[in-house]
Amino acid sequence: MALETIQNACQTDISVSHWIQFSHSTFMWLMSSPVASLMVGGLFVMGFLILSGLLMRGFILFDRGHTIKRLWLWGFPIALFLSISPLLVGEPLLTQFLPIYNGQNADAVVVLGRGKRLQPSRVNTAAALMLTDRAPQIFVSGRKDAPIMATMLSQLGVESSKISGENCSSTTEENGQYTAQQLLPSGIQSIILVSDPLHLLRAQLVFRSLGFEVIPYPSPLPHQVSLHHRRLLAFRESLGFVAYALRGRYLPRPIATIDTTAAQ
Repeated sequence: MALETIQNACQTDISVSHWIQFSHSTFMWLMSSPVASLMVGGLFVMGFLILSGLLMRGFILFDRGHTIKRLWLWGFPIALFLSISPLLVGEPLLTQFLPIYNGQNADAVVVLGRGKRLQPSRVNTAAALMLTDRAPQIFVSGRKDAPIMATMLSQLGVESSKISGENCSSTTEENGQYTAQQLLPSGIQSIILVSDPLHLLRAQLVFRSLGFEVIPYPSPLPHQVSLHHRRLLAFRESLGFVAYALRGRYLPRPIATIDTTAAQ
């Protein structure tokens, strides 16, 4: 697939949902303002305290005070820690379960887009894999990211004939769906999946659920990403990881069951 085909991959207008727009705008606002992050975190903890207090009061009114007091004394600190842990230890929790890459080859390298700031790291990582013959082709995925990453890969020496992709997806789920629609029917089964370490666990599980044999390969976060930004990324990924689990997006899903919005 030529680079021009990547740019024109969407034959229909796939609008971004209001929730995606809201969550992205909120994340960018929090990222740009540490004070805002502290305020939101404080409101979150305060709301948790108020809700816990109301529940405890309700049980006391129904003569269950002794039982709920014991539960509250033990359960509240644990629940509070879990509620704020993504901001403190989210990064190790998201990355410690990723397998170490041992030089395996695959049918394709798949690179996920995640905004302009992270493009160079991902492209450099993916280009290194291609130039050492870890896969015969590379697939770039992501709305607006795919054409840019394809051009960058070509400039780094990857043959244009080996580059394909889609520019329709705005979420990790859509990354997986559109990639599966294009690669699985052509016999691509094993992939080296490139994304940042915080995103890779969720992405790996999504792609595996759609039928791929996934070899995760982390691209490092740029040095310009501050600790504040990393913690927010970890918090966002922790919420996304749980939300995807609740929606069953890690369970095996045959390609015939995928929502087939046109992606090619």
